[in-house]
Amino acid sequence: MMKHITLFTALAVSFGATAQITDGSFEAGIGAGTWTEASVNFGTPLCNAAACGTGGGAAVPRTGEVFAWFGGLGDASEMASVDQSAFIPSGTTANLLVYVKIPASGDGTANNYLKAFVDGNEVGAVTAVDSATYADYTLWSVQIDSYADGSNHNIKLEGKENGTAVFNILADDIALEVDGSVVAGLFENEALSGVQVYPNPANESITLSFTAMSGMAEITIQDVTGKVVARNALSEVNRRTVEFDASALSNGLYMVSIQQQGKRFTERVLVQH
Repeated sequence: MMKHITLFTALAVSFGATAQITDGSFEAGIGAGTWTEASVNFGTPLCNAAACGTGGGAAVPRTGEVFAWFGGLGDASEMASVDQSAFIPSGTTANLLVYVKIPASGDGTANNYLKAFVDGNEVGAVTAVDSATYADYTLWSVQIDSYADGSNHNIKLEGKENGTAVFNILADDIALEVDGSVVAGLFENEALSGVQVYPNPANESITLSFTAMSGMAEITIQDVTGKVVARNALSEVNRRTVEFDASALSNGLYMVSIQQQGKRFTERVLVQH
């Protein structure tokens, strides 16, 4: 599964974010400037179906339409990255959260990788050796406690192929978590137009209120391990309010996903009792 690029005009400029991760789901678009984009062979790792194809159907976003696709050439010359300056609040614990998928494992060695950097320092890596764990989008949590100091830091994802076989690794829905709370950045909730998810943080219940969104939909709530803790299928969501009991859920981060008409919309909700 190799990717093709029909767009080579991505702007290699940084946005200079002053608050949290900006555009963690890349929905501002290819070349929007919210991320600095670089790729030796493709110009940018950011992709949508029109620009890159789907690699036979497996290379797709987790949410929205845009995602980062590293590799896809089958040549050791390919290296790509996205980075931006992000504000990390002061705290005791901090994690960089990235949803990762590996549709093609290349030669299966650690020489095919996706690495995370903060201020140029490597803080974590996922490699082709981890392909079974990331066969579908799975949350990758990278500990960055020492950077939770109330200042701006450069956040970078870098992907590299070994070159003996095609290696594809995808990334989407990037966020920061400080002291157990997800720091929502700009554009974080644009994909959820037509529905409100509240309260956040949640205590006894999680409520979804549908306004502009209509039609059939399936609602799923998952914990950070991917375990489904609640699910509901509705024949019509317009002007409906759906409430889920959160009283028995453990404290922590949950993903509220709405699957509708071939698209999936996701919002992160923190449960605190």
